[in-house]
Amino acid sequence: MLDDGTMVLSVKEFTEQVEDALTGCPSLCGIGVCGEVTKITVQHKSAYMDWIFFSLREGEGRDECSLRVAVFKSVTRLTYLPQEGDEVIVLGSVSISRKQSSYQIKGEDIIPYGEGARAAALQLLTERLRNEGLFNQHRPLPRFPRRIAVVTSPTGAVWHDICDKVAATFPAVTLVCVPAQVQGANAVPSLVNAVQRAQTVGADVIIIARGGGSKEDLDCFNSEELARAIYASTIPTVSAVGHEVDHSLSDDVADVSASTPTSAAVIVTREAAMEAARLDGIEQYFHSEMKKLIERRERQLVLLEKDVQLNSPKNRILRWEQSLSQFSESISQSIHRKLDNAEHALQKYAQSVSDLNPMSILSRGYSTATHNGKTVRSASDLSVGDVIDVTFNKGSVSAAVKEVKD
Repeated sequence: MLDDGTMVLSVKEFTEQVEDALTGCPSLCGIGVCGEVTKITVQHKSAYMDWIFFSLREGEGRDECSLRVAVFKSVTRLTYLPQEGDEVIVLGSVSISRKQSSYQIKGEDIIPYGEGARAAALQLLTERLRNEGLFNQHRPLPRFPRRIAVVTSPTGAVWHDICDKVAATFPAVTLVCVPAQVQGANAVPSLVNAVQRAQTVGADVIIIARGGGSKEDLDCFNSEELARAIYASTIPTVSAVGHEVDHSLSDDVADVSASTPTSAAVIVTREAAMEAARLDGIEQYFHSEMKKLIERRERQLVLLEKDVQLNSPKNRILRWEQSLSQFSESISQSIHRKLDNAEHALQKYAQSVSDLNPMSILSRGYSTATHNGKTVRSASDLSVGDVIDVTFNKGSVSAAVKEVKD
């Protein structure tokens, strides 16, 4: 102690007094400290012991505060094993490290806080329902539904989107809207009641649908009551909540999960629409083939009618008469040609005979002389005093040869 009364303590003594003050303070024993988890490490020491170290952080920049936390307990005995960035509450007490002259929280348990608490509660509920087998029901959807019940708000865009999509894919199906609140304090009992009422409208399949929204808006679809109502449904169900990135407990329990409400409309009518399209194609094919067959038969009928007309007895007789007339004409022409040719040849022959007839020669002014019945061919054949007969074209004379000239 100094002369002015100031107490002087060693480092050990100071540390012990601080430890006694902190550990002996009732408000610091059995406390809970909340903050954001940072710098977490887990060291597995044995089957019964893990060392978990992390910091609890609060604030930003110059206002940031940090507190070290150490938990010496198997992670299986903790309510919740935090991840980096989680908001948690650490239950424990203050402990002092004499060697480093620092203090920390010696944790006994960790529980989620804020958004993390809701996530942890949902995770616990999910695991419990999974263990009960509520996620194992995957009944096939009817291939050709005649009536579809849609549990949703009748005034929202989802109902109209589903109507438009079904009208475009399979308009033969009937849609029935089962009204329900899809957000707010009364959403859970309203949805449960709607799912139960949907069993009584004669539907073949039920779509539970809602458009996108915040996690708080979609939280009603994570309720245990709705999950059990969906599981108890005697009719196959399709859950279509939010957008593609959203996931709810109803998606896990339903027989089929769709990424969006319009996707649900496509899923429940896909096979029926494909079958309808296939039947339309078959119908068009048969119409086309029947039209072609009728056209072929009509062409064949026209040809047959022409053939019947062409080969009728009357037409055959006419053709025979025509052929006979042509044949007769041909024979007549042939006979005439032959007669003409024969007549012409006869004329030529007669002309030749006429040209060779002595009388014909005589008619041109010539005459023939004979002596003793022999034709005189040369003057040397005669002698003076011979009597010759001279024949003219008309008549003859006898003459005596007076002179012979060679």
